[in-house]
Amino acid sequence: MSDFFTFTENPDNTFTVFGWNHIIPLLAIIVGVYLIYHYRYELRNYKYERRVRYGIAIFAILLEVSFQLWQMFHGQWDFADSLPLHLCRLTSYLGIYIMFSKNTKVFEIAYFWSLAGVVSILFPDILHGADRYRYYHFMMSHILFFYMYMYLLFVLDFRLTFKSFKKSFITLFVLAVGIIIPINNIFNMNYMYLLEPGDTPFTIFEGHGYLLYVIGCIGLTMVVITLWYLPIHFYNRYRKE
Repeated sequence: MSDFFTFTENPDNTFTVFGWNHIIPLLAIIVGVYLIYHYRYELRNYKYERRVRYGIAIFAILLEVSFQLWQMFHGQWDFADSLPLHLCRLTSYLGIYIMFSKNTKVFEIAYFWSLAGVVSILFPDILHGADRYRYYHFMMSHILFFYMYMYLLFVLDFRLTFKSFKKSFITLFVLAVGIIIPINNIFNMNYMYLLEPGDTPFTIFEGHGYLLYVIGCIGLTMVVITLWYLPIHFYNRYRKE
């Protein structure tokens, strides 16, 4: 237990892709989303619904605070890296804000970015195994922010349209091209993995020059976001029946 909060991973217990420490978080996403959908009416009409919603958001805040403190304790905290310019962190922060404010306009934009949580679980950029704090923070924080958007969609019954999708698509494109890419190249950062791929699917675009790498990354992200609109299209049709 004394090594649980250690910054470095345990070489004898590292993360294994599609091992048990990978399958369990994936199952947690499936089961959690099912339960949120199945009990959506009960939650919506629960007299303490606001407490439930606030509780989820506060838990997400505590996870983020614990991570920042963990980095500080090990002398690894960096102001630039703590900025919410990675897509997952940005989407998580926006999700927390929406859970408190019920701001549907922000939800319209941020919802289509929420799939980043699932993608990050599918292709986790960590080596820490289940005997380290970082493993639990990474998995829980990504799963939780995905839960938040499912809660907003199903329990609060927030509506999304093709116009919402276009807003989200354009906003992310402008953010990536107008802000993230210049910051990455000026300050040698790697927000949204638009400078180098790390352990992400963006590795398929490596070795063809930076311009093609960026085009490939943005293109793949936009394709994924477009595919993420399809369930909304069919869900809207289901609600009309």
